[in-house]
Amino acid sequence: MDTVFIINPTSGKNRKGPVRKEQVESFIRRRNLKARAILTERAGHASEITRQALEQGAKRIVSVGGDGTMNEIAKVLVGTNVPLGLVPMGSGNGLARHLNLPLRFEAALEVAVSEKVVSIDTAEANGHPFFNVMGIGLDAEIGNRFNESKGRGFLRYLKEGWDTLFYYRASEYTLERKGETKNVDAYLIAIANSSQYGNNAYIAPDASLKDGRFNCVVIQYPGFFGALVLIWRMFSKSIYASKKVEAFCEDSMRIKLRHPTFFHVDGEILRCGNEIDIVSRPQSLRLVLPSDRFA
Repeated sequence: MDTVFIINPTSGKNRKGPVRKEQVESFIRRRNLKARAILTERAGHASEITRQALEQGAKRIVSVGGDGTMNEIAKVLVGTNVPLGLVPMGSGNGLARHLNLPLRFEAALEVAVSEKVVSIDTAEANGHPFFNVMGIGLDAEIGNRFNESKGRGFLRYLKEGWDTLFYYRASEYTLERKGETKNVDAYLIAIANSSQYGNNAYIAPDASLKDGRFNCVVIQYPGFFGALVLIWRMFSKSIYASKKVEAFCEDSMRIKLRHPTFFHVDGEILRCGNEIDIVSRPQSLRLVLPSDRFA
């Protein structure tokens, strides 16, 4: 089996997984591919399927789902020669949008089995690989609420974000990088491997997947109305212009916390103690892209 399509049936607002599986199988037949389509059944299952596929000699894995599905698959592929194809069908599709991949299903399938493969940077937070954005503070709180909610889609995410804005406040952190220590009172700290959360909300507009570094974006507490302005700035790619925002690039750093809490990697919520160690992994994942694009 040359290619394995891994489909998350609960990704996205419409949750068309079973239908998507039929469409993928039809695509496989039309293209006469040596391939198989598999539906995930639970959290973590995409990683299990990927490991099994590698053991069986798969030459390409295609993620059909959102950023969470992509993360489960990609973290198994990091450091291997097996490329990842992306067919985005999640709520945000941050990495796919950064890469300008097609969001139309059939067009994305065509790209996922095409010939151009490039190597991109990845990163880790406390040993957990991420490919899009890792964060602590407000975005982790919103992500936690979104994951616990029954709904999906961009409007649901906006609702959880709106509700969170009314009560969330800044916390104290210590940033350690290259021998420099700095205390910050931050509303949010985002570590961006690529440029956006998804839905064209840019947290690090200048982020690159080929420079061997990640972007650290520290946002001070802006107040309620200031937060609304920051949201507008994300969608207009002007977040760095805010006086409440500090941004820099680094290849490794440590965040120290006063109290154990949780953070997210590509939207997956994880618990941590009093430290988060972050490191870039340059050119560690092979990815399928359209012939005229690069990260």
